[in-house]
Amino acid sequence: MSRMPIAALGLSHHLVSTEELSALSSAGSDAVSALRVRPEISGVVLLSTCNRFEVYFDGPLFHPAVEAVLDTLRDVLPPERRGLADEFELHAGQMAVQHLLEVAAGLDAMVVGEAEILGQVREALAAADNHTTPALRRLFHAGLTTGKAVKTETDLGAAGRSVADVGLALIEQRHFPLAGRRVLIVGTGSYARVVTASLVRAGCTAISVYSRSGRAAAFAASHDLDAVGSDGLISAIGETDVVVTCSGHSHHGPIITADLIGRARDATSPLLPVLDLSLSGDVATDAADLIGVDVIDLDEIGAHAPAEASAAVLAARDLVARGVDTYVHLESGRAATPAVTAMRSHVSQFIEREIEAAARRYDAATSAAVARSLRRVSNALLHTPSLRAAELARAGGLEDYQHALHTLFGIDVEAHP
Repeated sequence: MSRMPIAALGLSHHLVSTEELSALSSAGSDAVSALRVRPEISGVVLLSTCNRFEVYFDGPLFHPAVEAVLDTLRDVLPPERRGLADEFELHAGQMAVQHLLEVAAGLDAMVVGEAEILGQVREALAAADNHTTPALRRLFHAGLTTGKAVKTETDLGAAGRSVADVGLALIEQRHFPLAGRRVLIVGTGSYARVVTASLVRAGCTAISVYSRSGRAAAFAASHDLDAVGSDGLISAIGETDVVVTCSGHSHHGPIITADLIGRARDATSPLLPVLDLSLSGDVATDAADLIGVDVIDLDEIGAHAPAEASAAVLAARDLVARGVDTYVHLESGRAATPAVTAMRSHVSQFIEREIEAAARRYDAATSAAVARSLRRVSNALLHTPSLRAAELARAGGLEDYQHALHTLFGIDVEAHP
């Protein structure tokens, strides 16, 4: 029986709202923990970003593995969100490969060509730790290789754009240039570094940071910013020109509320642009309803994300296609590994016996020379059959090869892991 193809189940910004992605993201850790102990799943990698929630998995059998992932997601989602499991897109085999490579290349992002996705793919694999499989690791490494190629070899990656850049550009289009403005960053999550870099590029000279978790001082020290203390948020909002929220996944509710802004600013205060880049929603709905506040969230950024030049997209897609072809070529040949290993092991038994016999019969120098000669001859004899096995695996003829090994030499080949 052939092994199960790698598969992925997921949803992205193309199909669901940021709020729904936030609900999935909040349940992601519980889902992964549950999947790691299910017998239908051999390995799992979760890729969860502000654009997508995708579970890549491997297992002994395809359909039981798919059902295990869907059942687990239904179990960990809150009752009002369990219907999302029925909307998940399934990618399997070569389609899963192509999808991940497109994601890693930035072709499927809210902002086409965004710079952050490559790091997010790398972090997803690292987070999987030892709960993945060799096949999943090879797939993610292929995605990283293709993503790097797109970043360095095409104009799509050269721009290095991000969701933050698009959001800040919207503020400049609607309100004022950011150069010389005071900006308050709320949150020190993984995206805060990107926001800081974007603000510096835009010419902001007075940047401060606040963290509900108490990490503002450490982040400010490492990025040359001003830290806002736990009791200084109201004052900081009253003095700033722009607020950018990026606290990451939060289970403690919004940070920026209408009441908070009302205590910080009055009718004479200038309009306050608030860029909400948090998946969980750091800005309360009532804050967005205030007359003196303009909230720009991820959904609005997605609606205003610029289309990428067709030439750059075509160049990136060409690299993705080549990456998929390379991956499929290597993986199909890899299916012959058990047969080649079994054949070499069979021959090695006879070679080692002869080497042991020579060691008993001759002096050390002579027996060592005999051993080298026997191993060199066996490697030469097995070279062509090994190459032929890989060729037949890619052409779909591996079963005949394995049958021949059994018929001629009595060699039984174990299933491919």
